[in-house]
Amino acid sequence: MSITNMSDLMAVKGDSGDVLGKFLYFSLASVQVERNRLTELCQSLGIPYAGGNRKNKSGDAFRSATGDLYQRVVDGRHIYKVYCRDNQREAGIISRELVKETLGAETNKYVKLANIQFDRETEHFGYGNVAYDPHVDPYALCQRAEELYEIYKLCAGRKQIEGIADTYLDMMDAIKISIHGRLYFVPKTHMAMLNIFEDFIEALNIHNRNTTPLTVNSMYVLDDQKQRDKMAAEFYNHIRKEIELYQERAEHFIVSNCQSVAVMDRWVLKIAALEEKKRHYEELLHKELDELNGEFSTLRMFSQELQIKTRRLQSMKKCA
Repeated sequence: MSITNMSDLMAVKGDSGDVLGKFLYFSLASVQVERNRLTELCQSLGIPYAGGNRKNKSGDAFRSATGDLYQRVVDGRHIYKVYCRDNQREAGIISRELVKETLGAETNKYVKLANIQFDRETEHFGYGNVAYDPHVDPYALCQRAEELYEIYKLCAGRKQIEGIADTYLDMMDAIKISIHGRLYFVPKTHMAMLNIFEDFIEALNIHNRNTTPLTVNSMYVLDDQKQRDKMAAEFYNHIRKEIELYQERAEHFIVSNCQSVAVMDRWVLKIAALEEKKRHYEELLHKELDELNGEFSTLRMFSQELQIKTRRLQSMKKCA
């Protein structure tokens, strides 16, 4: 059983009685926040962030900037799409071409509007071979790409901020709800942390260099048998994916004869944390979550093998 409609969710407006926890929804849109401000924000709220003030790699910033160029033009019955695609590679040069795609009934036509290049060694951003077009202003798009490039060099983007959010969601023992989008259930034991998370998203919105607003909202979930059954189903949906990932990684370390004690120790701790999360939800939902006992047993076996392997490696290092 999984939730497919918001009407299946029973929420209350305030913490006026027994609650299971809260539903959290948030959207990061095309967020761009300067790294120094993001660092200050995370430090002030106590949110883990190891990014510091390190700038993005310039090549990554170039790809992100040109990748963001997109325009859709409708002229009568004609529809055009304008975007960047990879061009011929040269040593030390990242080259992309700005193209206009004309959508046709049988085939699409492509016209090159400009070349946009980045020199890895000099970090020079440039563009040329700009063509005239009656429907699109290629110069404006190239200039926009250069502006975005400067922003991407200094800012943390959506992918990095999603990483911060995912780490904090894990700390709250949150599980993703299978309805759609970024909807999570946060157990009542971590609702104080959720208040901090909402403050974090709202503060990000203030410092966002893009105009698309970020959103965050939450609502209490009533503690009754119906909702406990639904959250148990969502727990299984969420945890099954994590178990599969953990089993694959553990097996890979064993089969590949991994020699890194630190890496294997980290995954042993992650497996232990997953079992603790299961115990936490069993207490919260007042039921044994035993449908995945076999998978957890296999995961526990992998964990024991990793621990044996790390002890052997540590012993060999001491004797060396």
